[in-house]
Amino acid sequence: MSIELAPEQVRGFAPDIEQFPLGSRVFLTHLTGKPEAMQVEAALRIREMGYIAVPHLGARNFKTEQDFIDLVRAHSRNGITEALFLGGNPALFPGPMSESAQLLAHPVLRDSTIRTAFVAGYPEGHPNITDAALADALWRKLEICDARSIDARVVSQFAFDGAAMGAWARGLHEEFPGLPVHVGLAGVTSLAKLIKFAMMCGVGASVAALKRSASGIFNVISDRNPADVIEAIVSSYPEPKGPLHLHFFPFGGWEKTLAWYSEHQGARRPRINLR
Repeated sequence: MSIELAPEQVRGFAPDIEQFPLGSRVFLTHLTGKPEAMQVEAALRIREMGYIAVPHLGARNFKTEQDFIDLVRAHSRNGITEALFLGGNPALFPGPMSESAQLLAHPVLRDSTIRTAFVAGYPEGHPNITDAALADALWRKLEICDARSIDARVVSQFAFDGAAMGAWARGLHEEFPGLPVHVGLAGVTSLAKLIKFAMMCGVGASVAALKRSASGIFNVISDRNPADVIEAIVSSYPEPKGPLHLHFFPFGGWEKTLAWYSEHQGARRPRINLR
């Protein structure tokens, strides 16, 4: 499994290695307005702890091309080997770049230490991009990685329809044999917070099903875990034909999510590659 943190959370990140083994991946967000030096410092700290730092690089968050170059070089000086390449969310952006493919094709990567590139996947589609356009964009990004001898992986936005997520992963493995796929899951948090983040992130297709589970005051105020989503993924795609991993967005805090997953894994180990 892997987990996602904001760079400012890393100073307090001290997981039990029994719950989160050394060598696991920690993704680090890249948000507009946040100092990029903070991400550099966080990635180095994660690496020194014995984990794999995977900083996000969002094209629309860079004010200039030089800002992107400087960030890649800073991570390379620290020996960071993996990154997630994104277009980014801002509809209005100051810089010259708008797509993750532009970042992947940039010459600065040739001399960088980054040899593994994650690109985004959307099990339920994208609210503003057609399925055909998403498929074409994925082809282009994988072609760029292949031409650059960069290992490519797909990591998805979180969702709540496990059957759809399993079908999506199966489709990717059929089209791209051997492609590692990381399915995104919301960590342990309240139902109200899950709905809030789902609406903010445009995860609309399965929000209705999520809301239906809000009947009764106990279900609204108590924490929700993704066990049902994981089980639905396993049922939908019981024998993965390629590497299949879990990636957690711990909206309720990384401690809750790691503790719950450790217990869940011990109680019933899913038929999924976990590392």
